[in-house]
Amino acid sequence: MSSLFNIMKITVDARKLRARVLVNPGMPLMTSEDIEATARVYYLAPAIAKHVCLGDAGREFQDCMGDTELAHLLEHLSVEIMNETGLAGEISCGRTRGVAGDDRLFEIELSCPDDVLAIGALSSASFMMEWAFLHPEATAPDFPGTVEALRQMVLALRGEAEGAEAAEESGDERIDTEEDAVEAVAAPDDTEGSAPVFGGAAAHEE
Repeated sequence: MSSLFNIMKITVDARKLRARVLVNPGMPLMTSEDIEATARVYYLAPAIAKHVCLGDAGREFQDCMGDTELAHLLEHLSVEIMNETGLAGEISCGRTRGVAGDDRLFEIELSCPDDVLAIGALSSASFMMEWAFLHPEATAPDFPGTVEALRQMVLALRGEAEGAEAAEESGDERIDTEEDAVEAVAAPDDTEGSAPVFGGAAAHEE
C-alpha cells in the first residue's frame, strides 16, 4: 500500500532532530494539490495556522498553508504536537529545506529537548497526514489523545509518570466542521496572536 512519506533517515543530537523525508512519487507535493486534505490537518490542529513562519510570504503559517510543500506542513504539525505536550520548552521551532537534485526530498529539522518526544511527534504527525491525504474515510485521529499518550510515554521514560488528569476545557478557538476548515485554509483571517516560531519551506527560505 502506498504511503505519503518515506522517512529515510533520522539523526538526533543534543539540540536538533534531523529527518530526511521523501514525499513519495504519485503523492501530492504541494498542499494546493489537495486543499481539502490540508483542511483536515488544520481541523485536527487549528493552532498551526497562527505559527510564526519565517522565510515565507507573510508572517504566519496561515499565509502560506494553502500552497506550501507537504513536508513543510509535516514540520508544523510535528512541532505543534510537541508544543501541546507541554514538554518542549518555551520555544518550539523547526525548519524545512529542499534537497538539491530531488524536488521530493526534504530535510526537516525540529528543536529537540527530548529525542523520544521529537521522534514521537514526527511519527504521529506523519500518521495524521496519511489519514488526511490518503484515508479520510477512516476515523479521524484523536489529536488530544495522541498528545497525551506521547506526553505520558516521555514522562514515564524520564521516571516522572503522572496519574490521569481531568481534561481542562480549552479556551482556544475550535473549528466546528471540516467545511469550516476548508474555508479557513483557503482564506485565512488576520487575527493576531502569539505562536511558536518556525523556519520557512524550502522554496521560501530567507
